[in-house]
Amino acid sequence: MVLIIACIALGQWQWNRHENRDAVITSINNNYNSAPVPLAEVLPTTDTALKPEQVWTPVTVTGHYLQDGTALLRNRPIKSTPSVHVLVPFETTDGKVMLVNRGWVPYRNNANRPDLPAPPSGEVTLTVHLRQDEPKTERDAPVGQVQAINIDQSLAAGAEYGNLDPLWAQGRTYQAYGSLASEDPAPTAGISALPKPDIDPRSHLSYAFQWWVFAVGALGGFFVLYFRERTLKRAAREGLNVNPFLALNELAESGQGTDLAPEVTASARPTKQGRKARARLEEDYEDSLFE
Repeated sequence: MVLIIACIALGQWQWNRHENRDAVITSINNNYNSAPVPLAEVLPTTDTALKPEQVWTPVTVTGHYLQDGTALLRNRPIKSTPSVHVLVPFETTDGKVMLVNRGWVPYRNNANRPDLPAPPSGEVTLTVHLRQDEPKTERDAPVGQVQAINIDQSLAAGAEYGNLDPLWAQGRTYQAYGSLASEDPAPTAGISALPKPDIDPRSHLSYAFQWWVFAVGALGGFFVLYFRERTLKRAAREGLNVNPFLALNELAESGQGTDLAPEVTASARPTKQGRKARARLEEDYEDSLFE
């Protein structure tokens, strides 16, 4: 029974992962290529939480980059290419702050900070896809780098590297970050653009059904063993030989219960007909277990 319960639980776990993945894909398909809207239409205040169905919505926002607060996201390769993502604070014209993932650069050295293309200076209008804040992580990273795009941790890492006040953006930071789609004016030195999000559903649904099939198979095996054990116990109570193979040996060698002639079973060594008779007896016995 423990095996059955475990298979059901694992199937449910994979089903939940399938549903979560399906919700992500739906959000991408519905929002990613839609027309950009002003940021205030989706996030009217810095305290407004980004809803799951709003993820990947393209928005426009105007302001300027705060390059000194740049942090790097490590350990998130692009198509198997080792890279760091460039996370830069962006101050809007009304004084609010949004963390922007500008893109990525190849990176193979974990010790030294790579040369980063500068963002456009002065007033810039961005088009970004809104993303939900990632959970905080306890994993260590070099100064100025982070292991997840958690807004508070990213701003703190950038402030530490740029020798800024660690609380410089407190109380005016949006609770979502932006994945850069375009900058106007464009930068003088380009940066590798972020790829379109993956919409592969993966194998969670098939895994869920596989675990549930295993549960059904385990349940069927349980009942087979249960009824076989009950049949053997009943035979023991009635004084029958509960060792099926010993009983079959005795019957096959004596010729009892078969249609063989007595002279065929006289030999101590079973003949071909005797072996066939024994096979029939084994089949009859196995069938009787389920009657």
